[in-house]
Amino acid sequence: MSVSRNDGETSPIFDGLTPGVPTDSRRSRRAKLAVAAAGALPIIAAATASLVAGATTLPDVDPTNLAPAPPEPTPEELVGATSVLGHVTHTVLSGESLTSIAEMHGIPTAALLALNGLSWQTTLHEGQILVVSKSHRKPLAEKSDSLPGLEESPLLESGIRANDLSGVADGGVVSPMSAEMATNARIIIQVGRELGVPNYGIVIALATAAQESHLRNLDYGDRDSVGLFQQRPSSGWGTISQIRDPRYAARAFFGGPGSPTPGGTMGLLDVSGWQHMSVSKAAQSVQRSAFPDAYAKWEVSAWHWLFDLT
Repeated sequence: MSVSRNDGETSPIFDGLTPGVPTDSRRSRRAKLAVAAAGALPIIAAATASLVAGATTLPDVDPTNLAPAPPEPTPEELVGATSVLGHVTHTVLSGESLTSIAEMHGIPTAALLALNGLSWQTTLHEGQILVVSKSHRKPLAEKSDSLPGLEESPLLESGIRANDLSGVADGGVVSPMSAEMATNARIIIQVGRELGVPNYGIVIALATAAQESHLRNLDYGDRDSVGLFQQRPSSGWGTISQIRDPRYAARAFFGGPGSPTPGGTMGLLDVSGWQHMSVSKAAQSVQRSAFPDAYAKWEVSAWHWLFDLT
């Protein structure tokens, strides 16, 4: 179709295209058909006659006045997309599509495809897990003697941190949660988010509380230990009533600038290099347990709990 500028010249972007304007013979045949049908279908005939008699060319358009199309995202930008919800994965629900999931997480649909190695023809199924943030896009077999940095540490498809998993004693089985456990886990996750603790630190906290109390706010323990993390008043963690406040206990475990016991106890954020430690070593640096390797068996469950509850 030919489009003319205001100066009468044809836009070069349409060079080589065959004009689609009806010829005189075609216009004549259409007019005769319209007249023949006028008696039986006056409304249709009127519309047809109007179409035939109407303009056969588009209004003048100046392509130079049109807004330029946005540039296509680069492959690096696609696989570097990050969910605006802060999620790493998304579990597909009934009725969801690639487009609706991408919109929910604020990433281009093309990025969702690139992150998951999918095509536009992919059919989703309920329960399917999709990656929605770049932090999940790492080779599953990646492993080294020195653990990667906090934000770069790769995750397995199930949500397991790809550290040295030789210490995971439960073989990858996720422990079920009671209502009480889920409530306390959510508090730990919320406090961690408020303090700006990355996912790995929250996983360490969940694994620690799971080992110490099975995520129950106990009013008893070894010697004077109480609460989710079995913290002891005699060791400077606070009073019994304070420690049995799950939010207080979580803040005390994380420590750092938000610690309720500054200078009195060492929390996770006060441990130098905790980001590069295994779950057991990091937890033990805070807890000083008689069973330093017991925390490892909760790592798989802790990752799943974190994803399931956020």
